[in-house]
Amino acid sequence: MFEAGLNYEFFAKVLQINESTYATYPVTVLTEDNETVIVRIKQEESLSLNKLYFFKTEGIVFKEKIHLEVIESKKLSEVEISDAKREKLMKFFYNHAPVNTTQIIKDIEKTIQGLENEVIKTVTEKIYLDNKEDFYLYPAATKFHHAYISGLAYHTHSMLRLAKGFLEVYDWLNADLLYAGIILHDICKIFEFDSFEGSNYTIKGKLIGHISMGVSMLDRVARDLNFQDTEEVMLLQHILLSHHYYGNFGSPKKPNIAEALMIHFIDNIDSKTCVLGEELELVENGDLTGPIGVLERERYYKHKLSK
Repeated sequence: MFEAGLNYEFFAKVLQINESTYATYPVTVLTEDNETVIVRIKQEESLSLNKLYFFKTEGIVFKEKIHLEVIESKKLSEVEISDAKREKLMKFFYNHAPVNTTQIIKDIEKTIQGLENEVIKTVTEKIYLDNKEDFYLYPAATKFHHAYISGLAYHTHSMLRLAKGFLEVYDWLNADLLYAGIILHDICKIFEFDSFEGSNYTIKGKLIGHISMGVSMLDRVARDLNFQDTEEVMLLQHILLSHHYYGNFGSPKKPNIAEALMIHFIDNIDSKTCVLGEELELVENGDLTGPIGVLERERYYKHKLSK
């Protein structure tokens, strides 16, 4: 398949790293062509398991066999490629949200640009832009809901769509607070997990959590913008503090403004309904799902009228 002296370039995910006493060590990777190959890495260089890299390699003869020696390797985040190519790679190599990320980016940024209150818009835009890259990569949870690549953005986007319906019915709600609160409510989950590819909680995530980190970030950005004493910032902080509603789920305060209560409801609706839909997809019409953890381990019937 490969020839000595020829160069080969490809994206690949690291599957296994082996030790070696030679100048290079073997690494098993899965390429974008769905081939499992072994590349050889210089001992002074290192790769990480489950990470996606762009490799420049050369075919060499090693123990009478053709191996691929790595000339250069870059993490995906270090490579300049189109959004479409990046999304294609992520969907191939990882469990990815069932969405068009490019469209979600357009929708969320259009929402931010449509905010009318200067304080709310400026603070929200600053936090969003500072964390944009990770925001579109990280999951919303490790296992309970939206637990896949881009799950955080998918969850946020779904909540924004639901919020539009709430605003049509309850037009006395403040749209800026509702939209900004949704965009900011989970954004610090990017610091709660150790990576976006099959995440585990960091020590900071376990001991502090995304709610407290979000309030701290909001305070820091507000001070940098000289908005720290505004009511708008206080209201956004309250939304972040209260969106889980219950103390044993991480919220030190219950909602005491209408928009905070609505965000709690919308968050609850999307997190549970998304999981329910995914579980129903796994069974045939006429069958029951398995017990669903986020729905008190109830089993749901997929009736004959189901889509």
